[in-house]
Amino acid sequence: MPTASGAERAADARLGRAIRAARHARGMTLAQVAARAGLSQPFLSQLELGRTRPSMRSLFRIATALGTTQQALLGKAAGTPAGEAVRADDASLVEVEAGGARLLLHDPAGADVTEFVGAPQEFEEFFRHERTELLYVAHGTVEVELREEGVSRFSTLHARDSITYPGLVDHRFRQVGPETCVLVLVHSGAPGA
Repeated sequence: MPTASGAERAADARLGRAIRAARHARGMTLAQVAARAGLSQPFLSQLELGRTRPSMRSLFRIATALGTTQQALLGKAAGTPAGEAVRADDASLVEVEAGGARLLLHDPAGADVTEFVGAPQEFEEFFRHERTELLYVAHGTVEVELREEGVSRFSTLHARDSITYPGLVDHRFRQVGPETCVLVLVHSGAPGA
């Protein structure tokens, strides 16, 4: 794995502090959060210290264990003040199963917007949450699986295609073909609404 840049290390440290602050605010121990998230306590400790990065799947599990969202944690860790441009080459991406992700907007009462660069070639675990989700394909091709009551529906999306679905429907997506996809995911509605 390549050595992290100074900006990436600073982003890792901010995310670790945001997770630790959320854990302390809820009066939870490392062991409690790790157990609820299904992750190891040493991994969570290293994450809080900014010495490692979570996958989006791990961040989702941690956020769920803390009663919050990935976007809320990423929003607290954001290093760019509102009103300042973030250039594509300067944007720090959180590692995901294949590629990276960055929070573009966090509005606790409205919408969260996340950009993904790359996605797994094979389907991973399903996601499920309380907010409505819009997936927009900016580049490449993805396949989306939505599963309700044990029945799956598949949609193949190309550049400029989109799909919207309730977050409480099991959902996941994968990249189709060798071309790296770029996706924008919008979560709308207040968490827990």
